[in-house]
Amino acid sequence: MKIINEYTLQQIKKNKRHTISILVAIVIASALLFSLCTFIYSYWQSKIAMTIAQTGNWHGELFDSIKGDKLQKVIDHPEVESAMVKGTWITAKLTNSKLPYLLIRDGDKNFWKDMNLKNTLTKGRLPEKDGEIVIAKQFFSDNPAYHIGDKLSLPVGKRMVGDKIVDVNDYKHDDETFLSTGSRTYTIVGMLDVSSLSAYPGYITMGYLDVNKIQANDELTVYMRLFHLGKIYEVLPELAKNTGLKQDTRGQYGIKYNTPLLSLYGISENHAVSAQMILIIAIVSILLLLVMGTFILIIYNAFSLSANSRIKELSILKSIGATPIQIKNSVLYEGFLLWLIQSPIGILVGLLFTKIIFSNMNRILSVTDNYKKMDLSFSWYVVMIALAISLITVLVSASIPARKMAKIPAVEGISQMTSGKKKLRDHKLLQKLFHIEGELAGRQFQANKKSLRTAIISLSLCFILIASYANIITIYQLAQSKNREITKYDMSLDLNLMDTPNQTMVKNILSIPEIKKSVVHRQVLVTTNVAATQQSDKFVAAGGFNSVDKNKYYVSKDKDNYKIEVCLVGLSDESFHSYCKQIGINASQYYKKENCRGILYDSTYHLAPGAKEIQKLPMLNLRKDSTLRLSEKVYDGTDGNYEFNAIVGDVTQKEPGALSMSRYSVALVFPMNKYKKIISNFNPERELEANRMTMDFIVGKDNSKMVKDKIYKICNTYVGSQDFSIWTLLEEQENEAIRQQAISVAIYAIALMFGIIGIFNAYSTISNNLQIHKRDYAMLRSVGLTPGGLNRMLFLEGLLFAFSPLLVSIPFIVLICWYMLKLTLISWNEYLAVFPGRTIFIYIGCMLLSIILAYAFSARSVKKGNIIETIQNQII
Repeated sequence: MKIINEYTLQQIKKNKRHTISILVAIVIASALLFSLCTFIYSYWQSKIAMTIAQTGNWHGELFDSIKGDKLQKVIDHPEVESAMVKGTWITAKLTNSKLPYLLIRDGDKNFWKDMNLKNTLTKGRLPEKDGEIVIAKQFFSDNPAYHIGDKLSLPVGKRMVGDKIVDVNDYKHDDETFLSTGSRTYTIVGMLDVSSLSAYPGYITMGYLDVNKIQANDELTVYMRLFHLGKIYEVLPELAKNTGLKQDTRGQYGIKYNTPLLSLYGISENHAVSAQMILIIAIVSILLLLVMGTFILIIYNAFSLSANSRIKELSILKSIGATPIQIKNSVLYEGFLLWLIQSPIGILVGLLFTKIIFSNMNRILSVTDNYKKMDLSFSWYVVMIALAISLITVLVSASIPARKMAKIPAVEGISQMTSGKKKLRDHKLLQKLFHIEGELAGRQFQANKKSLRTAIISLSLCFILIASYANIITIYQLAQSKNREITKYDMSLDLNLMDTPNQTMVKNILSIPEIKKSVVHRQVLVTTNVAATQQSDKFVAAGGFNSVDKNKYYVSKDKDNYKIEVCLVGLSDESFHSYCKQIGINASQYYKKENCRGILYDSTYHLAPGAKEIQKLPMLNLRKDSTLRLSEKVYDGTDGNYEFNAIVGDVTQKEPGALSMSRYSVALVFPMNKYKKIISNFNPERELEANRMTMDFIVGKDNSKMVKDKIYKICNTYVGSQDFSIWTLLEEQENEAIRQQAISVAIYAIALMFGIIGIFNAYSTISNNLQIHKRDYAMLRSVGLTPGGLNRMLFLEGLLFAFSPLLVSIPFIVLICWYMLKLTLISWNEYLAVFPGRTIFIYIGCMLLSIILAYAFSARSVKKGNIIETIQNQII
C-alpha cells in the first residue's frame, strides 16, 4: 500500500494540469460550502440577536403575578439561570396634565440588563436606585414644564369607580376617581420612546426595584432564563404551581413563553421541533445537497480525467500484484491529499468571500429604514461541519472513477483498449458550411465531449444563474410597475391610536403645503351574506364566486348565499365631501340621523378561469336603497356578535383612499360621525381596533422625502415612534432596488465562482486534449491541412464548445421565465419588450472570448511543432 501511495503522490506532482484543475474546483467547492454554512450560522445568530433586542433575553414568564415571598422559589430553582423581576403597579396622580396618572412599575437590576425596554431609552439614563424613574416621551410633550432631573412629589393610591378598585392598567373610565393612600418622591432620570394605548389614562413609567425591599405581599411579574431550554415546558408550569398560581378553567397557568426566541433554538411544546426550525433545516439541507450535488458532478469529471490519464500505469501495477481495492484507494488517496492541501485555502477563501458578501450587503442595505446590521459570526463548529461536508463531496466525487479503475482488467488497461473505439457521426452541415475543417472540428469536439463535460457544466450553471436572475428581476419589476398603476396615493400615515388623535397634530400634518391631496379615514372589517343572484353580470361571466379560491380569499358558500368581507370606512368631513364631489353625488343625504346609509365601493380584481389578463370589475348588482345585513363577527375566534342593517346609497367603482382590502370584498363609506356611531356598538376590543386612523397623501416624487421628514417630526412630538408608521411609494421603490442590488452581489459572486471553475477547467482540458492529440494534428498537417485550415478547425471546435453551455442552459432559463410569466400574468410580448439582452449578451461574449483565447494559447505548441518529430515521438 505504501508503494501505491508513493506512486499516487508522484502522479499528483507530475500531472500538474489535472492537479491544479482539481484543486481549483475543490477550493471553490469548499469555499462555497464554508460560505454557505457561515452565512446560515451568521444569519441565525443575527436573528437571535434581533429577537433578543425586540423581546428581551428571557425564555419564560410568570405572567400572572406572584407574591413577593414566593420569589425565592424561582431564584433557587436548579434550572433557573437568571430571573428578571418587575414590581407592584403604582398609580401616581398628576395635576394639570392631559393624562391624570403616572402608571409606574419598577424593574430590578437584571430586568434593566436583559429586557428589551432599555433599548427604548432616548434621553438621560436608566434608573439605578430606588426613586429614580424614566417616563414615556409623550409625558414631556404634554407637560413641557417637566425635564430630566426634576423631582416629583406625587400622591399615590388607587383608581376607583364608586367603591370598586380599578386595576392600574385598566382602560379609562369616565366616572372614575382617585383614592390617595400616601405620597412618594421621584427623580426623572430618562425618557423612553414608548407610549401606552390612548385608551389608558396614564403615562408609562418605569423605576428601579431593590429586590431586598420586596415585601411579602408585593405582586411581582418574573421573567427567567433557563440553563436547559428543552425543559422550559416542564419547568415553567412547575414554577407556577410552586409559587401559588391558579389554573384556569382549561387547566392552564398564567405563564408565557418567549416563543420567537425559543423557536430559533428549535424548542416548542411537547418536545417537538418547532415548525420554523423544521423549515430552516429543510431549506438548509436542500441548499447543501444542491451545492454538494453540483460539485460532485464537477469534481467527479476532473478526477475521471486524472484517472483516465494513468490507466496504463494503474493496470501495470495491477498486473504485478496490486489488488482492485488498492487501485481504488489510490484514486481516493489522491482526492484526500488534494482535499487536505486545499482545506486551509478553502476556509480562508470562503471566509474572505463571505466577509465581502456581508460587507457589501450591509453597505447596500444600511440606507434602508430600520435595517439591523448583520454581523459575520465565526464558529469552529461551523468550520468542522463545512470541512466534513467538503470531504464527503470530494470522496464521493473520487469514488466514482475509482470504482471504474478498479474494475478494468490489467491486459485491457495496458493495451489502452478500455473504452473501445466509438463511431463518430458525420457532421454534414458543418462540412457544407466550413468544408473539411468543419467536419474535422465536429468530429474532434465529439471525441472530446466527455472530457469537456466539467467545463460545460460549470459554465452552464454560471449562465443559468446570471441569465435566470436577470430575467426574474426584469419580470418582477415589470409586474411591480403594472401593480403601481393601481396605486394612486404615494404616501400614507398609520396612527395606531385607540381614540381620537391630537387634533393639533392632525391639523399640522394636513397643512403641510407640499401635500397635494389627502384622505383621512378609519376602517374595520365586518361580513355580509349575498345571494348568488346578487352577483353582477360581468362577474358571473368571469366565473363569479364559484371560481374564487376559497383557501386564498375570504369567500365561503352556504347554500345559495356567499359570505364575504365588507370594509366599513369612516371619512373625515372634508375627505367625505371631496369624495362625494369626485363621484358626482350630494353628500348631505349621508348625514341624516334617521338612517345608516353608506356609499358602496364595489370593485375587485379577478382572473377568470383560463384567462391571462386580470379584470377590474364590480362583483355585485346592488342598486340604490338596497339593504345589507352586516355582522361584526368576521372569524370564528372574533369576539362580538353585533348585527345591523345598512342602506346602500350610491354605488361607485372609485376608491375613497388607499384602503386595506382583500380581493372579493366591498366597502361601505360613511361620514366619520356615522362610522363612530356604528362601531360604538361593537365589542370593546373591536371598537378600539376600528378607531385606528390612516391618512393617505399625494405628494409627488420630488417632495416625498421632505414631506415624510415633516410628518415624522410632527408625529414624534405627540406620540411614541411605535404608535405611527409612514409608508412612501418612493422609499418602497428605492428599498426594493437596494434589496435587489444586495441579492445580485451574492448571485453574481457565486456565478463568478462557477465561471472561474468552468474557464480554468476549460483551459486545462483543452490544453490536455490538444497535447494528447498532437500526433493526430501532425498527421492532418502532413496530408495537406494548412496552418490557416488548422486555425479554422480549432476556432470552429472552440465555438462548438462555447455554444454547448448555451444550448444546455436555454431550456432551463426558458422554463424559469415561463413559470415566472405564468405567476405574474405577464404576456411574452410584454416580457420581450424589456428582455435584459445587454447583461446576457455581455456574458455570452465574455464566455466565447475566454474559450477562444484558451484554444489560441493551447494550440501554439500544436501549430509550431515539427510534423515528423511529433509523429515519431507520439509513436514511441
